[in-house]
Amino acid sequence: MEPTVNATAAMASSNVITNFFQEGGFTSYLIVIAGLSLLVIGIERLNYLYFKIRPVSAQVLSQLQLLIQGRKYMEALQVCNDIQNVPQIQVIKAGLLAVDSGREAMKSSLGSAVVEVSKECEKRIPIISLIASVATLLGLLGTISGLIKTFSSIAKADPAEKAAMLGIGISEAMTATAAGLVVGISAMVVYTLCSSKTDDHISVAKKAGYDLVATIERSEREA
Repeated sequence: MEPTVNATAAMASSNVITNFFQEGGFTSYLIVIAGLSLLVIGIERLNYLYFKIRPVSAQVLSQLQLLIQGRKYMEALQVCNDIQNVPQIQVIKAGLLAVDSGREAMKSSLGSAVVEVSKECEKRIPIISLIASVATLLGLLGTISGLIKTFSSIAKADPAEKAAMLGIGISEAMTATAAGLVVGISAMVVYTLCSSKTDDHISVAKKAGYDLVATIERSEREA
């Protein structure tokens, strides 16, 4: 019973896909390519930004602050080395490595670390924005090509065939439009989620750099 149900479902899915390519015209293939690209890039970016980059605990930040205030920079570096995939720790580590080279060198190192964090977080996100725009335009192109095909066919067809040809052309136009909008809207949602999370990570990284400079300057004044 269950194998029969699965086979029926698979056959129905295959028919839907076949009808989509037949009715959607040439642009349907391009829209599918855009959708697959969005799927691959979107999953990779969402996984990186929401799951691979981990938040640092308040306990670790407090421990680092106490070590830095006590000017125990090597111990603070050891704590940073034990933590991976945390932007603020990456920035703090860069600053600590340059702390003995002077204040300007340390600030330059912090700036470079923040740029590196930004680069990693923003990687491939512009492509998602491009997919959103291109998929929507491909849907519009499919609409126009479907209408052109419709009116061209109607002009040369027998009166009895005009209704059928009109239906085929409009079906292609609407199918392409719907597919383009689905991919475009999905890409916009993924782009917004990635951009929002990227901004959060960059803001946290910048704040970590400012806090590090302030803590070191305060410890030096108290020494």
